[in-house]
Amino acid sequence: MVPPLAVLGCDSETPLVADKSTHQKDLGLISDTFEYTTEQVERYVIDPELSRAIAWKYDKRILPAIFFMYLFASLDRGNLGNAKTGTLEKDLHMKGNQYNNVITITTAAYSAFCIFGGLLTRRFGPTRMLPLYMLCCGSMSVLNAAARNYNDIMVIRFFLGMFEGLFASSVIVYLASIYTRGELGKRMAIWYSASAVSGAFSGLLAYGVFQAHAALAGWKILLMIQGGMTIVAALLAAWMLPNGPQHAVFLSPLEKEVAVIRLLKDTSKHIDALFRCSEFFAPLHEWKFYVLAAFAVCYGTSSITANTFLPQIIQRFNLGTLKTNLYTVAPNIAATLFLWACAWASDRTRQRSFFLILSMSLSLVGYVILAALPISALGTAYFACFLISMGSFVPSPIFHSWHNNNEPSENGRAFRTGFYVLAGNSGGLVSANIFLDSDAPKYMHALIISASLQLVGMCLLLGIRTHMVLENRRRNREQGVKWTNRDVPTADLKEGPDSPGFRYFL
Repeated sequence: MVPPLAVLGCDSETPLVADKSTHQKDLGLISDTFEYTTEQVERYVIDPELSRAIAWKYDKRILPAIFFMYLFASLDRGNLGNAKTGTLEKDLHMKGNQYNNVITITTAAYSAFCIFGGLLTRRFGPTRMLPLYMLCCGSMSVLNAAARNYNDIMVIRFFLGMFEGLFASSVIVYLASIYTRGELGKRMAIWYSASAVSGAFSGLLAYGVFQAHAALAGWKILLMIQGGMTIVAALLAAWMLPNGPQHAVFLSPLEKEVAVIRLLKDTSKHIDALFRCSEFFAPLHEWKFYVLAAFAVCYGTSSITANTFLPQIIQRFNLGTLKTNLYTVAPNIAATLFLWACAWASDRTRQRSFFLILSMSLSLVGYVILAALPISALGTAYFACFLISMGSFVPSPIFHSWHNNNEPSENGRAFRTGFYVLAGNSGGLVSANIFLDSDAPKYMHALIISASLQLVGMCLLLGIRTHMVLENRRRNREQGVKWTNRDVPTADLKEGPDSPGFRYFL
């Protein structure tokens, strides 16, 4: 039994490091520089209560900042759907599919720059870069209100997409460098649920703003308010985020050491690793990398649909501008609760792929119901909107937790995350070009394509999961053990999946 608040860095008699002060020995510290051998990591025993206390300290500082930054960033990115239900297209003299082009340019910029987000954030530190990205996003949203025509908004939305792409991939890499594999799913869900909450909040805000009688058009006021909130959130976050566990001023020396050891046991093979080009691009040599990228495109289509086009889907009910925005609130709230439940269960069971399949099946059923029902069937069709929203918001945080859980290299995680964010948002390019005004109000082609991609994604996922299960069993059989991903410290997995002790996180 390990005593409360005690961490043992050595055997009961033989210290691992002999040249420590008495004070440090009492604390159990074994390294001033937070550098440890694999043997030290394996023999280091962590008190679970202390580990939970450290995670809670992280949560209090990191999660509120990340949540509200992404909440307002999602408002800035998704508010165009609410603005479109007002007079946006009329005021900017937009014709034909120009609105879809605006969504496309935003998504394309988001996808193109997300690979660089993790690298820039690691180079200059999250305390600088994450608030900076959000400050730029808020500024672009405010500038949206000054757009006079289609060309203006195309340029502004390009830069908005660029800064949001840098931010989104950086947050994923950042959280994966702070929390262990068994903790990451819930924290990713709290971060990403801001996207679903933003859909509900934006609908309520649009409902209120569009009822006001002001000199400015309602959509301009909406964009200015949401952009201003993003700027405030960015300024507040600048002093809240730590660069890493060993730099967290709110942790004691003992807690800093435990925070690093936690990651070496169940997340990374090395902390604060130097950038190595060979490690960064190493995933490109794995066939599984491309299968998961194709899966990201499939789920990304549905995610962007729920985040951007839900108001247009609900417009089929002919409820009017005010009620259309109000009716987007409940599906987004349900999606948030479902996401939290799935993330909690995913961390609890250390399973990711099962919950991905479950969520995508809900979206698939929702699309099929909407495609099959006549426009007049309001009740059942609105229920289908709940299924689509609930199924669409789960895959992104669970998927990014999953592939980060199976990559012990910080450099490899940075590239994988950026590329998979790119792939997921490439699905957004599909979504932006299938919800055409010419297909309104039923959007039959869009619903069929979205449902088909969900089905393809589920098949890819079943295939890759089956491979991982069989590979884990083969290694256990050949080595005569019954190991899971819990049994070998990630510090010992220098070669990643090629390491003999590696077991896939399912």
